[in-house]
Amino acid sequence: MGLPNSMYSIRMNINTHLIEAPIQIRSDILNILYKSNASHLGSSMSTVEMLYAMYSVSDINKIKNKSADRDRIIVSKGHAAAATYSVMKEFGLISKSTLETYHQKGSLLQGHVSHFVDYVEHSTGALGHGVSVAVGHAIYLKMIKSKSRVLVLCGDGEIQEGSVWEALMLAVTKNLNNLIILIDYNKISSITKTEYVINTGKLSERFGGFGAFVEDINGHSIFQIKDSIRKSDGLTQPMVLICNTIKGKNVAFAENEAIWHYKSLNSDLFNAAIEGLK
Repeated sequence: MGLPNSMYSIRMNINTHLIEAPIQIRSDILNILYKSNASHLGSSMSTVEMLYAMYSVSDINKIKNKSADRDRIIVSKGHAAAATYSVMKEFGLISKSTLETYHQKGSLLQGHVSHFVDYVEHSTGALGHGVSVAVGHAIYLKMIKSKSRVLVLCGDGEIQEGSVWEALMLAVTKNLNNLIILIDYNKISSITKTEYVINTGKLSERFGGFGAFVEDINGHSIFQIKDSIRKSDGLTQPMVLICNTIKGKNVAFAENEAIWHYKSLNSDLFNAAIEGLK
C-alpha cells in the first residue's frame, strides 16, 4: 500500500527543500563573499550540507531561547564563517539584512565565527580548540541529564592539532555519546593536499583506534548525515563522521583547487559561479 496523498505531499516537500536549500545557501555565500571581497570560498562550499544537517537535527527553538539544555553547534573550522552564517539565516537565526553585512566595516560577521554573534557558541578562528569546548558542553549536558547533543564541525587539516585527540580521549573515557564530531574531509589543507602536510592515514581507523564510533559517509548528502547523527542515541561512545566532501563544491572553477582557500571573486567569476548553481 502506498503513502496517503497528504503524507506523500509532505515527503515531497521535505525532499524538495533539502535539494533547494543548499542551492540558496551557496548563492548567499557567493553574494556575501563577492560583496566583501572575502576569501574561504572553498571551505564554505564544502561544508554547506554538513552545517545544514547539524542545524536541522537540532531544536532551533531551544537555541533561540538559549535554553540550558539546548543542542550545541560548534564550528571549530571557524573560517567556514560565510557558510555558517548563511545556514543560520536559513533557520531564522540571522536576518537577511544582517547576513549582507558580512565582512563589512563594523559588522560582527567577520571571516571567522564569533560568539559575539547571537546563537554562535564559540569563537573559533584559532583551529584545534572546538572539540575541547564541545567536550565541556557534552559533560555539562550529561550532568543536567539532558538528551540534547553537541555537534562540532572540524576540518581535516585542523585535526593535525594534538588538542583534538586529547579531547577525544576524554570524550571516550567519559562515554560522551551525546558528542558528534563531523570531519570536513575535503583532503585539501590550506594550499596543498592534507596528506602532504601530515599524512593522517585512514581516518576511520585513526578515530576508531581512539575508541570512537566512526562512520565514513557522503558529506554532501543531508539525508545520510542526518541518519548517521540519529544513530548516536543508541551508542555508548562519541561519534565521529568522516564526511567526504569536495572543496569548492558546485563552483566549477573552484572545485578541488587549493587556491580558493584564499582567492576572492571578481565580477566575471562571481557571475559564472552564480550561473553554475542554476
